[in-house]
Amino acid sequence: MAVNARRGESAVIPTAVAIGAGLLFFLLLIQRFESARAAVAVGVGAAVVTAIVFALWARRLRNRSAGRNLAGPILGQIPQDKTSSTFAEPGSDVADAYEGAAAALEAQTSGQVVLVTSAGPGQGTSRTALNLAAAATRGGRRIVLVDGDPTQHGLSRFGRTGASPGLAELARGEADLAAASRLWALGEDTRLPFIPSGEGDVPGATEGEPNSMAAAVDMLTQVADLVLVDVPPLDWNSSAEGLAAHADGSILVVTDTSDERIVDQTCTALEDVGAPVLGYVVNRASRQLLHHTPMWRRTLWRALATLILSALLFTGWNAYQIWDSWQGVERDPLDVPAAQSILPIPETGITTPEVFPEQSATAVTSAPVAPAAFRAFLIVGSDEGGYRADVIILALFPDGGDQPVMVSLPRDLYLPNRCGSTYSRINATLSGCGNDVSGGTLLALTVEDFTGIPIDHFALFDFDGFERIIDALGGVEICVNRQVRDAKSFLNLPAGCTNASGAQALAWVRSRSTEQLIDGTWKAVKGVNDLTRNQRQQDVILAMFTKLRKFDSPSQLSAIVESLTNEFTLDDQLGVGDAISLAWSLRNLDAESITRISIPVRDFTAKDGARVLIPTQSFADVLREARPELLADPL
Repeated sequence: MAVNARRGESAVIPTAVAIGAGLLFFLLLIQRFESARAAVAVGVGAAVVTAIVFALWARRLRNRSAGRNLAGPILGQIPQDKTSSTFAEPGSDVADAYEGAAAALEAQTSGQVVLVTSAGPGQGTSRTALNLAAAATRGGRRIVLVDGDPTQHGLSRFGRTGASPGLAELARGEADLAAASRLWALGEDTRLPFIPSGEGDVPGATEGEPNSMAAAVDMLTQVADLVLVDVPPLDWNSSAEGLAAHADGSILVVTDTSDERIVDQTCTALEDVGAPVLGYVVNRASRQLLHHTPMWRRTLWRALATLILSALLFTGWNAYQIWDSWQGVERDPLDVPAAQSILPIPETGITTPEVFPEQSATAVTSAPVAPAAFRAFLIVGSDEGGYRADVIILALFPDGGDQPVMVSLPRDLYLPNRCGSTYSRINATLSGCGNDVSGGTLLALTVEDFTGIPIDHFALFDFDGFERIIDALGGVEICVNRQVRDAKSFLNLPAGCTNASGAQALAWVRSRSTEQLIDGTWKAVKGVNDLTRNQRQQDVILAMFTKLRKFDSPSQLSAIVESLTNEFTLDDQLGVGDAISLAWSLRNLDAESITRISIPVRDFTAKDGARVLIPTQSFADVLREARPELLADPL
């Protein structure tokens, strides 16, 4: 396998591939699971996949580095130096890398004469030799640096010392050590001895005569702990082979672009001439090969990134689905302030067409409550035509997180109707006021006049929608002591608790002629009236809330929203963010702790003979009795 890792290749590709593999794993498995716990488990699995892929890829990259693929220790990995300075700037990453390499050279190698060479030109051998020698000298070792390139005179040109006299003259006896030496200043008190290459050939050994080059090298070992000799590649200059014969070993300089085949050939050649490779310096190493950060930590960061991205992807996708479903919800305008200006109360007020008891005459309206005190929602169930409200429930969510309040408004409640400045049943206001005010807005305005609480939002459903909503939620629990029935509403429930379908729940909340089976005989349930129906409506609505709050992941919420969007008509002021916030706040709602208020009423016969219900106490007084802390200040 070639080790010429492409220069410039960084950790971006393995990171992208590893994280991509993890996210693909997440997307494939998350389709089979919807709960939050399952999403977390799949996300953790995706993180593990990322860690495995990245670790394998990083190992492959390391194996592709010449410094990793060759036998022997890696003495150092030197990053690319963006400066043009011959010596690495002290304190820089490059200088620190050379210091580490010099320390490793001392700790991991033996021998007093060491060549610094490469498998080919352009590897930065001379600069590496120079900086290794400088780093070792600063570390307190006695170093002599030798320019062993009589052709290019690389180090001599770096230091501008001139090539002669140098090693060649010293070997031929034409100069002594003092004349052949130069001293490079590394600091105020630090000097690096340097021997230039010299000029001319060095004669080889003849029979009976000592080798002059060997004698010159031995002379250097007398004054130094370590002699570093910068030599060109063996197949590039014959002088390198001559010096290699007198060396104890070699340091091979490689780069990310070094070819394994040539490197292997160089290692073999150096060993053949008696200067085996003692270690490697990876010059101009890619940043991912420097390993400043431990492998386990880099892998962990990418795994965590995958986990976070999985969570964002999961949440984002479900948020989009919720938003997309939300766009399909039918809307009805809600603008109570505009309706108030269109339908002002006459200065004399709305006169009661009948003679009300005095107590009821003052109970049909309440003074306004501060708008910030509550978030008020109307839940309205209409008849088949959508012109009459059969279910009217006011849900109040106090600011500060206090327990909600639920109020059922009887459909026959007789209240002032601004449309026509007269009185009517409250359920009739759902038909609106001509083209001026919509039904939802007029109903909200009527409720606000009665309660004093501004209505923020409403949700409207018809009978069929009510059934489908309950069916979509998997039914609701209805408990009765005895078997009950009502032929008019098609009610038939066994004794005990039943997970009622939408049709059964609708029949239960609409039943007016409820019968129960007692000792084998069907008998009418006494006291069943609109107030009884209101109680049942609250029970079923709370059961629906209980079902809704049991979602434990965005995907389940998304599925609920998608299944219910066609069943509701919502006001045009309710945004998806408000709806999600409300739904999320209901998750921990305890249905038993909700304050359930009934409006005290009495039967009344209107002037036209209609049987209606009139309040006997103002809503403000009723709320103050039930939850006095919510109305600390007088209304």
